[in-house]
Amino acid sequence: MRGNQLLLSLLLITGFQSVFGQADTAKGASYAFNLEECIKYGLLHHHDVVNAHLDVNFSEEQVKEATGKLLPHGNISAAFNDNMKLATSLIPDIANGNYDVKIPVQFGTRFASSVTGQVDQVIFNSDYFLGLKASRVYTDLARKTLTRTNIETTVAISKAYYAVLTNQENIRLTKSNLQQLTKTLEDTRQRYDQGVSERIDVDRIQVSYNNTVTQVTNQIRNLVYSLQLLKFQMGMPQEAQLTLTETVQDFNVEDYLSDTLSYRPEDRIEYSMQNTQIALNELQLKSTRMKYLPSLSAFVNYGWNYFSTDFGDLYKTGFGASVFGLSLNWPIFTGTERLHLIRQNRITVEKSRNDLDYLVQSISNEVKQANTVYLNNKDNFVTARKNMDLTQGIYDRVVYKYDQGVSTSLDVLSAENELTQARVDYINAMLNILISKTDLDKAMGKIK
Repeated sequence: MRGNQLLLSLLLITGFQSVFGQADTAKGASYAFNLEECIKYGLLHHHDVVNAHLDVNFSEEQVKEATGKLLPHGNISAAFNDNMKLATSLIPDIANGNYDVKIPVQFGTRFASSVTGQVDQVIFNSDYFLGLKASRVYTDLARKTLTRTNIETTVAISKAYYAVLTNQENIRLTKSNLQQLTKTLEDTRQRYDQGVSERIDVDRIQVSYNNTVTQVTNQIRNLVYSLQLLKFQMGMPQEAQLTLTETVQDFNVEDYLSDTLSYRPEDRIEYSMQNTQIALNELQLKSTRMKYLPSLSAFVNYGWNYFSTDFGDLYKTGFGASVFGLSLNWPIFTGTERLHLIRQNRITVEKSRNDLDYLVQSISNEVKQANTVYLNNKDNFVTARKNMDLTQGIYDRVVYKYDQGVSTSLDVLSAENELTQARVDYINAMLNILISKTDLDKAMGKIK
């Protein structure tokens, strides 16, 4: 029994990386990334980023579509008529000089056909030209939406990355404590075998040892899940093997200086997107106003007409015809509908400008809040780190005294519980300061 416990302890102390590495047994590519490389991968593969790129491509095609409306449009039309019974008309009897007498006559042939080709060209249409401008603004909005998606993806990847690092650090600290606890348990057993210690001392330390082993096992599961979440945020297949090349010691976040006085609302992508929305609303207002203007277009066509009393002779002889013309449409009066629509558009523009002012205030409040949270977490982190160092020193001294027979097993367990709580506080404070730093950078527009 004792040998099995030592073997389990050895595996947990030295081999948690192997357990972690075997969590994904499916074959796949292997990657060794730092935070920057994880973000670069995510900006190429994450679902939302890929769709945002497609939205940009879609908006660019809309611009081309709007441009195409200004180019000439051509079409060919054809018709075939079988006048099974010709229409009858009444005309004066001119041949006999009886103008007051109406006689029935039929005009035309039974079969008639025509083929006509026509080209239309818009000369002036306010909707077409403003639609082209609006589509270009939509493309600009799509690009800014892509930028916002990149920022949100960067933030999500960073937070997931920090969660993996803090879980790794948690395991490192816990296994260090387990290593000391294993030695204490073995020494206590030896003293019990020699009759120096009591059985209750062995059982007490055994309980603490079992709890610590379970903690490491649970922490390994948390580590595996946090890495799976990181791969999900990166758009990386779960079958892929991902190794992080950094530790929490590489991030000196407590030395980070938060200069919230130098931030500008214009650095936030949301500010730029709101300006674009204002531009779209102003274009809509301009389009409604310009509906008072006429639209002018030109056309030219050429065709052939065919007539025959017999179907077999229908297409033997054709008669050409061609027309060139201009078409003008000027809506002079449409009731008061357009007037009220213009007023609605003006209200929409005013609302969007008010939204911009409110956004500036919201950004300012968000920066202040994020800075407050960061400074609080920074103080908590410094305190938690000092407390953990202090409790580690207390634990080491108590264990030393226990080995010398001065202190009791209860003293060891009490010191071990305090160290465990201090370690939990330290890990939570570390994760909180990393996350709050990311939130502050996002609020200040530093993440691009």
